[in-house]
Amino acid sequence: MMKNILKAGALSILVLAACNQTQKNKKEQDKKETASVVNLKTDDEKIAAFKDTAQARLHIFLDSLKPHALDSNYRFLVKSDFAEGADHEHMWSVVYKYADGKFTGIFADSAIVLKNLKIGAPVLINQKDVEDWAIYDYKRNTDLGNFSDKYLRSQQKGSK
Repeated sequence: MMKNILKAGALSILVLAACNQTQKNKKEQDKKETASVVNLKTDDEKIAAFKDTAQARLHIFLDSLKPHALDSNYRFLVKSDFAEGADHEHMWSVVYKYADGKFTGIFADSAIVLKNLKIGAPVLINQKDVEDWAIYDYKRNTDLGNFSDKYLRSQQKGSK
């Protein structure tokens, strides 16, 4: 019983720390860019290829998440599609658990079109819906994944 209470407390601290870090990162990013929205066609072949890459390499993400999920030296994120009616946005969530083909985490992005999704909201994401993933290792100052980032940045600059 006490072990479960300690785990729940540690998880709560981790989730709050991730939210605070996400909000700090968001504020810093907002200073650098006025908007980080990239409008793409729904059948964008490059984005589909990045999802295929992310899915094919998801075992790397899972192998790292298992031992380090609650380690504050790491941050695990997955990108997936969120929808409200006909509106869709592809955004990031911090995840800390994987079981039965689903990731548990908190929403960590800033919705532009969707109104009912706020930073820190709990999320449950199916493995098959993961479009991209990223692992940040703060101890070694390295990152893995984030396959679509360079392409999306090039599209953002091209659309200004």
